[in-house]
Amino acid sequence: MKRLFSVILAFAISAASVQAGPVRTARHVAKNTAITAKNVAHSAVKGTRRAVHTVVDFFTP
Repeated sequence: MKRLFSVILAFAISAASVQAGPVRTARHVAKNTAITAKNVAHSAVKGTRRAVHTVVDFFTP
């Protein structure tokens, strides 16, 4: 009975570790995507601000 329990426990641990790999990878992908989206938004705001200042400077006497 102990041997059967040990085999079942070992199988459960190995199955859990196999499933943890893709979950961890998906978490990293989601985190990196969020960071990239934040950087892109920041760059867009900087570019828009720069363009507005260029137009204002052009039309200011």
